[in-house]
Amino acid sequence: MNFLDQICAAYGWQGIALVAIIIVLFAVQIYYYSIRYRRVPRYSNNSLPQILDEEPPVSVVIVTQEDAEFLEERLPIYLTQDYENYEVVLVYVGNNEDFSIMLTQMRLKYPRLKITNIKQNTRFPISNKQALNFGIRAAAFDHILLSTSDTIVTSERWIRLMAKGFTRGDVVLGYCGVELRSGFVGRLMRTQRMVESMMWLSSAVSGKPYRGVRNTLGLNRDLYLRVKGFNHLNMNMGEDDLFLQELAKEATVSVIISPRATVRQKVWGGASWWLGARKYFGHTYRFYPLVARNAIEWEGGSRVLFFLASMAALIALPVELKIATAVIVLLRYVLVYSTVNAVRKRLGEKHIMATYFLYDLFGVWVDIALTASRRIYKDDTVWR
Repeated sequence: MNFLDQICAAYGWQGIALVAIIIVLFAVQIYYYSIRYRRVPRYSNNSLPQILDEEPPVSVVIVTQEDAEFLEERLPIYLTQDYENYEVVLVYVGNNEDFSIMLTQMRLKYPRLKITNIKQNTRFPISNKQALNFGIRAAAFDHILLSTSDTIVTSERWIRLMAKGFTRGDVVLGYCGVELRSGFVGRLMRTQRMVESMMWLSSAVSGKPYRGVRNTLGLNRDLYLRVKGFNHLNMNMGEDDLFLQELAKEATVSVIISPRATVRQKVWGGASWWLGARKYFGHTYRFYPLVARNAIEWEGGSRVLFFLASMAALIALPVELKIATAVIVLLRYVLVYSTVNAVRKRLGEKHIMATYFLYDLFGVWVDIALTASRRIYKDDTVWR
């Protein structure tokens, strides 16, 4: 009886097959956490060839409706950036005269502010893409930074850092975390955002971008006009993914990763609000390139199968194989902690490692539930 026969006799072919499956799935996880995701903390934007000698003048374009809190708390941060040559183009979509007066007062206080008014028609409502188009065309400068009224800029150097991206690309991607809030749900929101971003950032820094975030996205107006503006006009979303995929075919994409370039999205509710927002904006996913969808699904799928196979091994296999399985699981956690912690530091996230391990176990199941909900329940607000 040879060695293989002895192993099969001792543990059964089922046990050997289960261990082999665990090893294969572990190898897939090693690829993601030691190679793919490691690109994010190791990335340097200086690796791209320089196309401009210095940071260009920039127009920041933001669409707003009747959001007084934005005018009072968040807009002033845009208007007091540590950057010499820039403007903020605020596109107001609405009919409120009092709000228009507030805008005029802001304009008198901040000379950098340019206001574009669009009257809202209830019969033919203006989409965000249409409003952004007005702002881009009204901008004084060709290098555009898109942002949103629910974005919290956390540093006075945000424009400077994003503008630096234009020296090496016609499209600039940045990272947007979730507003810092205490509590378990707040940490879960920030954890999920970082994990999601870790995937698309790793693709972007390797030259294969498929999405960004609408809160901090730069583009060259000449490029915008060359591709004839936003695509998928029948959808009320897609500016930061489907449109980016079109831009990436025509231009070099620069990625800015720095805690001082990180912006944050304002939180408007709790877990139900967050899940609803994820479900809504997830409608663009089915239009992603197959290679991007495969990369996302292979990581999540291999993670779930790894945990299930490891659980089965720890329950059913002999003691020595249980120990071997436990060692593999522990090694994965060491690798995951090292990589995620490095990414966290590079993005400026804090106090999320404990919730990360919880998300690591259950996050995929939440994604599956949201996908099923999108397919079962039709959302008419997605389409125009």
